[in-house]
Amino acid sequence: MPRHIWEGQDPKTFANFDLAQGWPVVSGPYRLAHSAPEQRIWDRREGWWAAKIGFRQPPQVERLIYLPYMEEAKQVQNLATNAMDLCADMLPPNIRTILEQNSKVTTWSGQYPPYGYLDWWPISLGFNTQEPPYDEPAFRWAVNHAINREQLVEVGWQGAGRPTLLPFPDFPRLRHYTDQVQDLLEQHPVGLFDPAHSAALMQESGWQRDAEGIWMRDGVQARLLLDISQTFQDIAPILVEQLQRAGFAANMRMTSDNYTRMTTGAAKTYIFGNGGSVRDPYFTLRLYHSRFVQPTGTATPNFWRWKNPEYDTLVDQMGQTAPADPRLVGLFRAALAIWLGELPAIPLLQFYHRLPHNQTYWRNWPSADNPYINTAYWHRTWLLVLLNLQPTRG
Repeated sequence: MPRHIWEGQDPKTFANFDLAQGWPVVSGPYRLAHSAPEQRIWDRREGWWAAKIGFRQPPQVERLIYLPYMEEAKQVQNLATNAMDLCADMLPPNIRTILEQNSKVTTWSGQYPPYGYLDWWPISLGFNTQEPPYDEPAFRWAVNHAINREQLVEVGWQGAGRPTLLPFPDFPRLRHYTDQVQDLLEQHPVGLFDPAHSAALMQESGWQRDAEGIWMRDGVQARLLLDISQTFQDIAPILVEQLQRAGFAANMRMTSDNYTRMTTGAAKTYIFGNGGSVRDPYFTLRLYHSRFVQPTGTATPNFWRWKNPEYDTLVDQMGQTAPADPRLVGLFRAALAIWLGELPAIPLLQFYHRLPHNQTYWRNWPSADNPYINTAYWHRTWLLVLLNLQPTRG
């Protein structure tokens, strides 16, 4: 933090924004040149320290223009007509449309599915497990057996992806652990799509079908209103249809405050990702630790809202165990056995960053053949992409 700017300032009111004075100051190769609701512009600046000492050449990209969120149809049009170089995550059908219209546009996996790279954020169907009937493991398992993951991929993603049975990304370093719990998945068959078994679990818990074919208990229907973001508008309708066929009063809503609803527990069911582990299973399992549980109405950063004291103890022990320690596998198995038994969230699909990039003006984008870094421009590694891009002309 630059002392000569911030000293004596009230951080609650000081905006640190004055382009005439060069605020905000930066240490990178770009300075903020313009900021308005319709766009933000960063220009390459002279005197970057890394260029001065010969550590790196300045980026060849002279100007960055960031645009606010736009509907995906407009992103498709802009990429197809070479008016945009890169956009955020896009749905597989729309990527296919762009690839068919513009041969200069490609993806991490080229012209072929999954049109992106595997991310650390596998998708789950979450519950506020403090609220009935979502607090009942049998209810959650009944929902699980009503889900056809293969259909979610084939219809929702047009085959551009794959299911998951665990809340972990399928990264090589994590397979050392996940390969050792296949017996637990046999004991707890997360991947079993079996509407009849789902119905049996509901009946055993006192639910009966009403005249509409919806499960009802004590005069209340089994309701599943899924809060989602636009990221899941492709798979959510398929999931809702599957749940309806299994007798649940399922529906979905996509609102601007969906994340707030999840953090406060107002969203009783929702679709979200598990941003935790990349090499050590502890970081995903800790997302479900009861230290994060807050009453409905109070926000929490990790909002799965599930409590199990024995699980907490095991996860705490995992946090004190080095990844190379052979005891970690045993702790992982014990914690996961509890997690699978109660199934506080239902793993659905591995998640992919699908960012189409336009090669009309710039080449050497990251790809499966040239994986020098990932493409997500909102990550802190975005500068590495900018330093590697090369103009196609001149």
